[in-house]
Amino acid sequence: MLKETLDAICGERDGRYGPLIDGAPQPLKIIGARGVGKTALLTWAEREIEPKKADVVRLADPPDGDSEKGFSIFLRKLADIPGFDWKQAEAQVSKYFHLVRNWQPGQPPLEDFERVLQERLRLRPLMLLMDEAMHYDRKILKTILQKSQLLMSRESPLALVLAGTPALNVHLDDVDATFINRARNIHINALKPSATREALGRPFLDRGVMVSDEALKLMLSWTDDYPYFIQIVGSEVWKAKKGAAKVDVALVQSVEQAVQEQRDDFYESIYRKIDKAQLLEHAMKVVTIIEAEPNPMPPKQVRTRMAEGTDLTTSDAYEIFSQLLDMGLFWTVGRRVQAAIPSFFTYFKEEYKRDHA
Repeated sequence: MLKETLDAICGERDGRYGPLIDGAPQPLKIIGARGVGKTALLTWAEREIEPKKADVVRLADPPDGDSEKGFSIFLRKLADIPGFDWKQAEAQVSKYFHLVRNWQPGQPPLEDFERVLQERLRLRPLMLLMDEAMHYDRKILKTILQKSQLLMSRESPLALVLAGTPALNVHLDDVDATFINRARNIHINALKPSATREALGRPFLDRGVMVSDEALKLMLSWTDDYPYFIQIVGSEVWKAKKGAAKVDVALVQSVEQAVQEQRDDFYESIYRKIDKAQLLEHAMKVVTIIEAEPNPMPPKQVRTRMAEGTDLTTSDAYEIFSQLLDMGLFWTVGRRVQAAIPSFFTYFKEEYKRDHA
């Protein structure tokens, strides 16, 4: 889907600077829990666009949460066109981009965003990659989405890609940009066992390193079919392999502790976030609800069960459910709730028991 989007914005235009003849592509949303590979997918898109006559601008919410600072960086990136000769730029275009490059937080740049982006798109196709979009300031996100929608409706060569945890959709509900509801969705969840096997074994085979079936089974048992754990296991085994031409069970067993420590670090980071948000009691109830049912339940049913025997309102349950979803306690697949990482439930229950001993 990303490749189709890239090809679309590089399609034939009506004249050198005119609109796309086949129209602008629909926006994309990449949704998945932390560690499933969203950022890796965006990085792939950046690499793919390099050989094309197009550009990519990537926007990520700054670590300190300073949205104005993040937008400042974004505008400066928009003003940087690789290989473009500014001496031949129209005076009006230069004026817009001069304003952008010299903009500082606190100044009102948003009303100029559409014109800046429009002139940018006249020169070269552009893909906007918006990572961790569920944390963007709502006003800034609303402006970017609405202005992008307007330009895409004019068949401008613009691709819009938003990436985030499942809380992204909740965040977008509060932003008045209804066209984003028609975006195509890329949902990244756990891999199928066959895909995990391929992801673990193929890199070794491609480099002429044999992996015994028993060794591969042991590696698979530590992954939960979760992309981040697949990376951890593969990386640790590769480091331990050194000059060996074959990976056997003994070699894999030698990295078990290193793998478990990294898994536990990941589990701990999720547990700490839940604890810091004072949601441990609610999280424990959700874990109990999910484990008690033989079949995955729809989100609404889980929220109803969460509220039973408490003074939680429907709105409270929805908010708590959304927060736990964002933190990675569980995820939704096919509108059904299930454990994001089954082994994390075991870790969570053990930590919860120790905390409440």
